[in-house]
Amino acid sequence: NKPKQEAIDFYAGLMNLPEGSTVVIQSDWTNSTRGESRGQFDALLRILMRRGIKFAIISVGDVQAPQVARDVVEQINRERIALGKGQYTRWNDWVSLGLFPNAEGTGNAIAANIRQAFANKQDNDPSGGKSPVMESPVLSSINSVKDLSGFILVTGTKSSQIAIERLNGRVPMYAMVTGVMGPETLTYYVSGQLSGMSAGLKGVYDVENLMEAGITYNSKSGVQINVPGFAGEKNLDRGSQYILALHSAIFLL
Repeated sequence: NKPKQEAIDFYAGLMNLPEGSTVVIQSDWTNSTRGESRGQFDALLRILMRRGIKFAIISVGDVQAPQVARDVVEQINRERIALGKGQYTRWNDWVSLGLFPNAEGTGNAIAANIRQAFANKQDNDPSGGKSPVMESPVLSSINSVKDLSGFILVTGTKSSQIAIERLNGRVPMYAMVTGVMGPETLTYYVSGQLSGMSAGLKGVYDVENLMEAGITYNSKSGVQINVPGFAGEKNLDRGSQYILALHSAIFLL
C-alpha cells in the first residue's frame, strides 16, 4: 500500500501533537457509516491514547452520535486493559460534551469564546456526580480555541465544512470523512485549510499502515521527516479487514 499524502500529513500531524495537550474531536458519525467511520475513529483514538493526548468529544450532526462515540471509547479502553495498559479515564483524560444541535451557531460560539460555548456542559467526574467540563483536567487550561493543539472532524456529512468555515486559521484542523465526502473535503486540504485528512476506507487503510510501519518522507521544503509507527501494537484492524471486500466488490462491478 502507498499511503496518500493527505493521510501522511494527517498521521504526522497527530504524531507531532505535544504530549499532554488537548484536542477537540467533532464526532458526527453514527452506525450508518461505520464501515468507514468506525475504522477511522478506532485509529484516531488509539493514536491519541498511546501518545497521551487529552480529548473532548462534541457532536453537532446527529442525536445518536455522542453515545456512539462514548461506546467506542469504552471499547478501545477495554482493549487497552486487556493488553495491560492503563485505562484512559473519563474526566482526567477525556470528556464527552454531548450534542450541540446547531452546527453553525456552535462553530461561531467556539470561535468567539470556547469557555462560554462549553459553559453549560457537564460530564461524569471522579466522585460519581457531574461537574462542569471546563473544570476538568482536559479543558481547565483552555481559554481560547487557539489553546487547542488540534480540532479533528470525523463525519460523513457537510458538518466538517461548516466547522472549517468558522474555525479555519484559529486552530490546526484535521478531517476523517467518508469516501463520498472525500473529493470536496480534499479541496480544503489542498488549500491548506486542513492540515491532513483521511477519506473513505482507503484513508482508514492508509492510517493503519502508517501506524504499523511509520514513514520517512520529504516535506514540501525538502526536509526529510521520519515519523515512527507503533510496532507490536494492534494497528491493522478494520481498514485491513474491509479493503479486500471493497476491491472484490469493485472488481465485480
